[in-house]
Amino acid sequence: MLTALPRTLGLLMLAALLAAPCAHAQLPQDAAPRQLHAEPSPLARVIDGLQQAPQEARRALAMLIVEALVEAYEAELDQALRERMRDASGQRKLTRWHQAAAPVLSDLRIAQANLYAARMVELHADRHGQILLLIDGRPLWVAWPRVTVQSRLEREVAAAFCRDHHCPTEDAGASGQAAAQGLGVQGTWVLSQGRPPGWQTSDGLRCEFPDLSGRAAREAICQELVIDLRALAAALQAALRSGERIDWVHLSLLPDVAGDRHRIVVTERGDYVVVAVPALAANPVDWAEARRWLRTRVEGRTTVATILRPTGGR
Repeated sequence: MLTALPRTLGLLMLAALLAAPCAHAQLPQDAAPRQLHAEPSPLARVIDGLQQAPQEARRALAMLIVEALVEAYEAELDQALRERMRDASGQRKLTRWHQAAAPVLSDLRIAQANLYAARMVELHADRHGQILLLIDGRPLWVAWPRVTVQSRLEREVAAAFCRDHHCPTEDAGASGQAAAQGLGVQGTWVLSQGRPPGWQTSDGLRCEFPDLSGRAAREAICQELVIDLRALAAALQAALRSGERIDWVHLSLLPDVAGDRHRIVVTERGDYVVVAVPALAANPVDWAEARRWLRTRVEGRTTVATILRPTGGR
């Protein structure tokens, strides 16, 4: 009998303790920043598109999800066996996590076996991105061992599934869906008199570099930035469609993350959208140029913006 539901819910709380974000000072209620939009994960979008899909397609995705969960918990438990915390409190927390994770891994292996013989497999994703599997009616909530790996693992599962199955796309999530399916971003190297060499996309995003060495690696960096900016533009468009406003001068990326999802401030008060933009967070992006490109993109216009320069920029 599958018993992962209560154990997984308890593990969610323990995982939150291990990877809790930094606390922020409380603001008066009327001035508290609001979350205006959260980008659905590529995996949640794939699940939404599979509601009328054949049973075998749903089973295939469920098996990929459970396989990834098993591998993630095995890796965490292996690391926990080797790790020794520096203080007694940390060691107690690690011990509690190990005691909670071991039976969940056992339940996941049972679910993995049950999937082979299941007559009915259903997948659901709620508006917060929480994923539920129903294996012959028995529930299994998808809870990754650490929130810091959730977005990456869900992207990898979605990409693996979409390599072998048709995945519907939607305009608002086109860039995120392209990333999930492992599709490359198209662009070309541009050489101009008096300017550093640059790699540029057809929609105007340009990265400049000191020289032409290591072109493949540099092109890959720019492709990742393009994917992030297109995903951010889609999130901003979704917020605007919901009747929210954007103060473009205040658009900025906060340093704190929840997993690999980031908060992008869009108003003077600190209202924000949540979207996975790891490349934007990891590179010295020229945010003045990024803001300008994002605004024209959201307004349906085009412009050329140099988002990465040889010396970086803010």
